Amino acid sequence: MTEQVFNEQSPQMATILVVEDDPDIQHMLNDLLVPAGYHVLTSNCGEAAINLIEQEVIDLVLLDLMLPDIDGAEVCRQIRQDYGTSLPVMMLTAKDRTQHVVEGLRLGADDYLQKPFVPDELLLRVQRLVRQRQELLSAASQNGALREMLRLVQEELQASQQATSNESLLRHELLHNVTVHLQSLVGIIEAELRKLPPGIEREAMLRVRSRVRGAALIYQISQDLQNDMVAIGSVINTIASALKAIYRPWKRIVVNLVESSVTLPSTIATPVAMIANELVTNCFKHAFPENRFGSIDVLYGLDDGAFFLEVIDDGVGIKTTGVTLGSGRPTVTQLVQGLSGTIDWQNRPAGTRVYVRIPLSG
Repeated sequence: MTEQVFNEQSPQMATILVVEDDPDIQHMLNDLLVPAGYHVLTSNCGEAAINLIEQEVIDLVLLDLMLPDIDGAEVCRQIRQDYGTSLPVMMLTAKDRTQHVVEGLRLGADDYLQKPFVPDELLLRVQRLVRQRQELLSAASQNGALREMLRLVQEELQASQQATSNESLLRHELLHNVTVHLQSLVGIIEAELRKLPPGIEREAMLRVRSRVRGAALIYQISQDLQNDMVAIGSVINTIASALKAIYRPWKRIVVNLVESSVTLPSTIATPVAMIANELVTNCFKHAFPENRFGSIDVLYGLDDGAFFLEVIDDGVGIKTTGVTLGSGRPTVTQLVQGLSGTIDWQNRPAGTRVYVRIPLSG
């Protein structure tokens, strides 16, 4: 898959992919967009469009929902799966296809236009989406912008934690907005990553993306974590399901949860959720290179006055020649130590076992 970076020029120099099986509409769009200064690529089917996106640097996709092979909604779904929100999509649809518009928007399309459309309106919407993408990526690349955005998110969380029980609806809305904010931030970071060559800067940005993605997931489950006592099984299940959705397109891995009815105080449940996120993410990222098949087992429960969490994979195991087990290991160790717990990293005949034990009293 070719990484999508932004054409660092004015919006009028952007590359637009027109996915439309009607030759007349293809020509009309080409005649509108080229004089406006855009570079135009065309495709008459969904599969060919996906191949073009993998091979070329695209700044906007104009997507007809009615295509001869896979429909436009499926193309939109694959774009969001592979490129997140970094590649804008505008749907083109007939007036009597409202249900397709709803489906496309649900799958993450940024805008839609009904046929027949007004040329000036099309050009204005195209300009808006392309310029929006340019401004978003430029903001991310400015020195200190990422740090400032994360600082604001932290302040919002602190404010939400001070809310009283009478403000629960407001707190829920705030947490939702923070989640959306962080998810958008992940998209910005991913777009910046695609512009960086291999090296120290890219590795640093990868670590930042991992931290922000983990924070976004914690905010996603934060409503559960607001309770005095938290059903940790529900939280861990949400984390495992979300991570499987993130990594499944590239790594065919089964996640097995051995569930148990355990409630923990929120002061313990929150760092436990972060620990589970780091450990399962580490398995996806490091245990199964080169698209290996495999499985991850997650077990948790109570044992003699302590909570335990066990994550086992049947991957390649821990490398022992100067390489640690992923960038998340120091984070996990720090979280476990903060709870006065212990952690054991083990190489097994096939894979890795990590065992965390956290005392619940004393």
